Order: sequence, then C-alpha cells, then structure tokens
Amino acid sequence: MQSLLRSHDDRSTRLRVVRYAVVLFAVIATVVVALAVTLDRNANRSNWQQSRTALAGGAHVGASAFGTMRSNLRVQVSQLATSLQLQSAIVRQDNHAIRAIARARHAQILLRGRVIGTLAPAPRIASTARITDGLHVLARVTVALPLGNDVLALLRQATPLPDHAALVLVRNGRVIAGAPRGAQSRLVRGRVTFGNVQFAAESASLRTANVFIMAVEPVAAIDAISQRYRRLVLLAVIITLALAAAFAARIARPLTRVIGDVAHLTRQAQTDALTNLANRRGLAERLDAELTRARENGTSVSFVIADIDDFKAVNDGHGHQIGDQIIRAVAQALAESVRELDLPARYGGEEFAVVLPGSRLADARRTAERMRRAVSEIEVPSPNGPSARVTMSFGVSEFPTYAGVEALVAAADAALYQAKRGGKDRVATATVQAEDATKSLAATVASA
Repeated sequence: MQSLLRSHDDRSTRLRVVRYAVVLFAVIATVVVALAVTLDRNANRSNWQQSRTALAGGAHVGASAFGTMRSNLRVQVSQLATSLQLQSAIVRQDNHAIRAIARARHAQILLRGRVIGTLAPAPRIASTARITDGLHVLARVTVALPLGNDVLALLRQATPLPDHAALVLVRNGRVIAGAPRGAQSRLVRGRVTFGNVQFAAESASLRTANVFIMAVEPVAAIDAISQRYRRLVLLAVIITLALAAAFAARIARPLTRVIGDVAHLTRQAQTDALTNLANRRGLAERLDAELTRARENGTSVSFVIADIDDFKAVNDGHGHQIGDQIIRAVAQALAESVRELDLPARYGGEEFAVVLPGSRLADARRTAERMRRAVSEIEVPSPNGPSARVTMSFGVSEFPTYAGVEALVAAADAALYQAKRGGKDRVATATVQAEDATKSLAATVASA
C-alpha cells in the first residue's frame, strides 16, 4: 500500500512539474512572440517610411534637375538667336542656310510668316527668342526638347534613388516615359500599379504641360528588405524559445517545490492538525467571504455550531487517545453529512462549526439533524471497557436574519446553549422576535 501511495505521489509530482513547465514556457513564449511581432511591425513601418522619404526626395531632386534643364534650354535658344551665322543668313535672306541651321539645331524659325524647321512632337518643353533690328522683329527662334526617355535618362543621372527605384514621367494620369507608354498611373496612398506590378511612389510637378515626375520602387523590393529582417527575428525567436523551453524544464521542479511548500503552509495555517478540517482561522475567512457574497447577491448563509455532549466524561473514562479518535470520527461524520460547497471546521476543543452557503434556516436545520444522527452512530472501541459513544448538540442561525459575522455566531451559540439546556443531543435554531420595540433572541429546540 505504501509503495502504491508513493507511486501515486510521484506521478502527481511529475504532472505538476510538467504543468508548471508548460505554463512557464507559455508565458515566456507569449512575451517573446509579442515582442517579435512588435519589432517586425515597427521595422516594416520604418522600412516603408525610409523608402517613401527617399522616393519623395528623388522626385523633388528630379523636378529641380528638370528646372535646370529648362534654364539650359533658354540659354541655348538665346545663343542660337544671337549667333552671327543665323543673323547673317536672315539678313541675306538665305533660306537654304537658315533651313540648314534649323535642322542642325532642332529649331523652328518663324521668318516673315514662313515657318522653317520642325519641333519635336508633344509632349515637349520649348523656349523662344526674338531677333530684332532694334525696331522690328525680324524672326522668332524656338528650340524644343521632347519629354521622353532621353530627358528621363538625363534626369535619372542627376537624381539619387534606391537601387531598385526608377523615374517615370506622367501627363494627365498617363505614362509618357519610364514605364509602358500610355499606362494609367493613379497614385493611391503612396502606391501605383503598372501592369501587374505594384510600386511605392512619390511625385513632384514639373510645372509644365501638366507633367509630373514620379519616383517609383517595386513593393517587392521594399518587402524583401523586411523579409531579411523578419528571418533574423524568426531565428532569434526560435533560439529564445529553445532556451526558454530548457529554462522552463530546469526551473519547473524547484518552482513546484516552492509553490507546493507555500500551498502546504497555507493549508497548515488554515487546517486543524487533528481532524484535517478547517481551523478557526480558515472558518473566519470563509464565513466573512460568504456573507460578503450573500450581501451582493441577496442570498442566504446559515451557520451551525456543534458541541460534543459531556466530552470531559469521555476523556476521563476512556483516556485522551480515545478522545482524539472520537474527535476525528466526529469530524469525518460532519464532513460526510454536508455538501461539497459547505465548510465544516473545528471551532476549538470539542466544538465544531459549519458554514452553509445559500442555505435557508429550514435547510440548515435538516442538515444539522443529519449530522446529529451521523454522530450518534459513532462507536470507538476502548481497551478500558465498552466502546465509547457520543452525542452532539447543535445551534443554527441564518443570514440575513442576523446581518453580521458576530451577530450570526452569537445567535448560533445562543441556540446551542438552548439545545444543551433542553436535554442535549438535539438541534436548536435561532430566531428574532420583537418585544417592546426591541429585538431579543429566541431559540426553537428540536429534541432527539
């Protein structure tokens, strides 16, 4: 039998160790995973913010470079208009020379109502200069630059961008260079889609012909950076969880001992050593808690005090060891006569008490009668003569008839006194009756 009990205790201990290890690991894992998710989310947000900042900077630098290009175009047309070769050809009205100059400089010259040369097709930027004799305009010279891939390549050279980023020229919502020409380019929440590929994008106006320059970077390229960081975080999580598992397994056993010791000390502080019932301290805590709960829920609590009749004579006639056996037998009889939610306790010496949550006075009286009969059937063999037998008297009171702990206990104690005076081995219940505008205690005694 002892080996079976030891085996059962060992299994219980192992189960508690495993349970504490699992709980400890779960707590650590929850913290680690929550931290990893937070780090990953913050890193992803930071990565996107850096990308959009770089793209916005690139778009504005590209727009600034385009402004410089327009300034250079104005200088170029001014130089052409003031060149001696062109002015001389105009003065000589040498159309052949003028046509050759226009073709060589990609210019268009308006001379006496005639247009010589052609400009690059739209969309384009153009700059015009006049040639005068001081009083009259002799000719108008226009130089244009097509807004296409050539311009975009020049802008790209002057614009710092992330490795996978590019520039796109957009006019009226349609691509004119840098992506499939004519593709729609609706920018929504910093993203744009060309074909089936999604890009992060930032734009800046070129302030001409309703054209915008857009710096774009594939979303996949941005996410790839986050993926690398995510893999590092995942590796760190795996390593941390492995260490946590080892730590939980290592600490679970001493933790089980500590918790077990604390629980054992707590039980010892609230348990009577002889009977293993609750002691007076445990009874007081439970009674106070039940009355608080009953006040909040509007329910009842009954309280029973019981005392072994003529216990001193039992001790004197059979000895204290038999007396202790009777105390233990009475405790067992009381415990077996009540519900699981009820609390039987050793009140002190040969006195016992029971807390009956939710019980009205009539129900508590029936429970007390059941306990009285169970005690009357106890028989403890005695080496000094006939077996020892005992009886018990009971006093019962009810909350909210008695609204506080002290009043409830005092009422049950007074009812017990009435049961003793009425002949012992019986149950008495406490009631409150009005007498001359004051309340006094009365007890109803039930004889065996």
